[in-house]
Amino acid sequence: MDLQLTDKIALVTGGSGIGRAIAEALAREGTKVIVTGRHEDALQETANAVGENCSYVVADVTKAEDIDRTIAAVKERFGRLDILVNNAGWSPIGYIEDVDLATYDKCFDVNVRGVVALTKAALPLLKESKGNIVNISSTAIRNHLICMSVYSAAKAAVDMFTKIWSKEFAPYGIRINSVSPGPIDTPIYDKLGIAGDEKQAHMDRVSAGIPMKRFGVPEEVAHVVAFLASNAAASYVTGSDYCVDGGYGV
Repeated sequence: MDLQLTDKIALVTGGSGIGRAIAEALAREGTKVIVTGRHEDALQETANAVGENCSYVVADVTKAEDIDRTIAAVKERFGRLDILVNNAGWSPIGYIEDVDLATYDKCFDVNVRGVVALTKAALPLLKESKGNIVNISSTAIRNHLICMSVYSAAKAAVDMFTKIWSKEFAPYGIRINSVSPGPIDTPIYDKLGIAGDEKQAHMDRVSAGIPMKRFGVPEEVAHVVAFLASNAAASYVTGSDYCVDGGYGV
């Protein structure tokens, strides 16, 4: 199927793991992609892997000045924006009695506030292009794991924003959907703040609940994002959440 994404302009937050796979999938379709993230070395690796259709902006979605600089870069380089993928995320692990409020604040700043702030900043460009948005949520909003209440609550907020914004944005011709990955083999599992036996116990607990009995790979998420980003393939899809989780959320 021709997704008709050639020469579209996409902004993808979170330039490694799933974000890199999304950038690669869109670029293969001819989309010009800008990826963002806090670490320039990771962004350079992504840009090199994706090729000439990919550039980057070093930016933190929790900082207003970085969001402004990102939108300014999009305008300067391309003059328009067709696709916004809110992918940047962070997942703390721990019982709520052990989670301090600084961790809670960081989780909601990255996973929720960043989505809200960047979407608001990008809206004028998306109105002009009648573009679309794909938010990366999580199957954790359905499969209620212990030790993940803060992350699950943050992603539940993303899910609710997606559904309500689909009604608010429809008059502008903007579609918005979300993708809920399940357990995906990405570097995020090295950034959970746990290690050794504790990390392995967490991953074993997760694996046991996957009907397909395996972790997914980032490309399996990216294919669904590319479909939703296509006004040719998904023109009548908005306000929906697509699970890419091996049946985990069921």
